[in-house]
Amino acid sequence: MMNKYLFLLFCSMPLFLLSQDSISGKLDALMQAYQNVDKFNGSILVAKQGRVLLDKGYGYRNVKEHVKNETASMYRIYSITKTFTSTVILMLAEQGKLSLKDKLSKYYPGFPKGDSITIEHLLTHTSGIYDYTHGNDMKDQSEPTMIAFLKTKPLDFSPGSNWSYSNSGYWLLGFIIQKITGMTYEDAVTKMIFRPLKMNHSGFDFKDLKSKDKTTPYEFLGKDSSATAVIYDPPGPYAAGAIYSTTNDMYEYHKAHQHYVLVSEPLMKKAYTSFMSDYGYGWVVNQFDGHDLVSHSGGAAGYKSNFARIIKDDIVIIVLCNTESNNPQMITNNILNVLYNKQYNIPVEIAVRQEILQQYAGYYEVDEHFNIHITTEMGKLIGQAKGEGPIVLMAQEDNYFYAEEAGAYLRFNKTKGDQFDEMVILQGDRTKIAHRYVPAWGMLGSATANGWEGAVPDISLTEDCLHKDYWKAENISLKEGEIKFRFNNNWNTNYGDNDNDGNADLSGSNIKVQAGTYDIILDLSDRNRAKYTISKKGLQQ
Repeated sequence: MMNKYLFLLFCSMPLFLLSQDSISGKLDALMQAYQNVDKFNGSILVAKQGRVLLDKGYGYRNVKEHVKNETASMYRIYSITKTFTSTVILMLAEQGKLSLKDKLSKYYPGFPKGDSITIEHLLTHTSGIYDYTHGNDMKDQSEPTMIAFLKTKPLDFSPGSNWSYSNSGYWLLGFIIQKITGMTYEDAVTKMIFRPLKMNHSGFDFKDLKSKDKTTPYEFLGKDSSATAVIYDPPGPYAAGAIYSTTNDMYEYHKAHQHYVLVSEPLMKKAYTSFMSDYGYGWVVNQFDGHDLVSHSGGAAGYKSNFARIIKDDIVIIVLCNTESNNPQMITNNILNVLYNKQYNIPVEIAVRQEILQQYAGYYEVDEHFNIHITTEMGKLIGQAKGEGPIVLMAQEDNYFYAEEAGAYLRFNKTKGDQFDEMVILQGDRTKIAHRYVPAWGMLGSATANGWEGAVPDISLTEDCLHKDYWKAENISLKEGEIKFRFNNNWNTNYGDNDNDGNADLSGSNIKVQAGTYDIILDLSDRNRAKYTISKKGLQQ
């Protein structure tokens, strides 16, 4: 007679397999739906307790050549690189080659406040070191140049007293790794992580990578149009974000951490503990529905990514996209809803003609603290609330749209005449009414006669009558100093320039100008790439 426990085991296996297949089917259907509404283009791997539930590519690796994404597709993972940098630092600490309490001055004598800054501060973004991405005039990003530049920048705060995301801190960690190992940062990561884990499809110099699996980066990729993105020259974002990889290589990386192959469990548990502002040693630390979640995302030119792990349940979600218009973190949350049998949203939309969408474009205001700019781009309606990034709205009806990232529905109504002048925002059990208004852009700063906080309104910019969202002012006299652009004479929405490259960055750094008379243009016609020009007309007399 068959042992009753074996019998129960055999009887339960089909149900278990059916359950896994059912979850895999739900995940595939969900990702196919995201692809159908242009919300996902890339590769994804989802695994639980050692079983891969989904491992698939969606959309195009190269849309021009009609080559589709696969599991082997290669993507830049940008800031997920920080988890690798952290891992190497922790490995060196366990080998006794450094201490997390080491002072920065040990490696860079004479660095300002270097006796107060520790490696732990660099790992946790609590050093106060200026983030070079907020603006710099470096001609190259070599170690001597980067160190010399950072020495000129005062700390944002006393080390350990506050938190501010600093890519510069991770560059310094990369330099320290080089000093200790005697290798380049890239060689150290390769020797200590890539090779032992057989991550043979991961590396650093993405621009010069020769592989049929290399993806093309896109600023935007839709059914009918696309725009390619730049590829950074080496070293790119270096130890803060230079790695490229695949979903399967990242899965090997997850398994190594899950079983504490690289760093011991006690030290990794410390790495997964929030030091400040939900950030540990190179990992974002938070929760999903009561489950401890560690993760890191990445995003810059052409790519977005997310790497999320619930260690207790051995769950990993790896989302790699070769377009900037995707939202991997939102996708991750929806996948977690599926895995934990919670309600989840399957994105759907209908087609709406461009001439109809264009009627909704404009500025809408709930109150002085909350306004939304609606634009049309590549056949889509785009919403951008003050201080936030753009969200692609999915049409449910001709005048009714869903903003998944915000969990909100937007309905456009006519209340006066033929113009759509009202937007009803439905978010959960809350309803807000926003009304269309005429926008006003201006500029202010120490270079203007009234300074930063003048008693009169900002210097006004006038919208060009032929070019929408093209704002200009002519023959404006400025002193030597700094300026910024802002909306409706307040700081809720403002533009500066982080890189001194003519691109207007939301809440960016002040723009330096010399004394003179200028023609000034703020070009917001492409809200994803706002630009400005300040053209000097002659020397100040």
